[in-house]
Amino acid sequence: DNFTTDNFISLLHRKTFTEASIVILETMRNGTSIQLGTKLMQPPKPNSQTYCLVATTIANSLKHNSELALQLFQEAMDQGVTADGRFLNALLRCFGDDINGALAAWKGGIGAAAAKFEPKPNDNKQQIINRGANLLAAYNGLMHVCGRAIRPDVALRLAYAMQKTAGIEPTETTLNCYFAGKRLALSMT
Repeated sequence: DNFTTDNFISLLHRKTFTEASIVILETMRNGTSIQLGTKLMQPPKPNSQTYCLVATTIANSLKHNSELALQLFQEAMDQGVTADGRFLNALLRCFGDDINGALAAWKGGIGAAAAKFEPKPNDNKQQIINRGANLLAAYNGLMHVCGRAIRPDVALRLAYAMQKTAGIEPTETTLNCYFAGKRLALSMT
């Protein structure tokens, strides 16, 4: 299929940011060409950054979008997209204040996907130095959800789990993710 620029723009007209980002992702996923003047532009295949931007748009809608987040995660995994920490962080933030749903999603595959992307001992030196960064970014998304739910008890258990099961030390950024989620929750009341 091919679109002219006007046809493509008409697909986005009167859409929310979330809806528009999903339309753009679908266009990229389907490989739909776009006629731009005399040139036929082929969109790139979506990658982890593409999915991260869509998840961020969904998370910023401030609605509970756990179903949409899980669908996005599954589609990304089906497409063979790398589950890097930034994408998973944004994905987990889509759960809003639903900490139980976010933890279930973590246990249901998101946590395993984050761990799978971590560097292996035989990777190059720079990757070894960054070991744990992917998991840390994903855990920080969970901490944000803890803050949105105003659940310091779950955040504390999560911090212990980070150290015990993943060998990752929570950072100042981890704490700030909790506080940012809490500030957002309190500003919405």
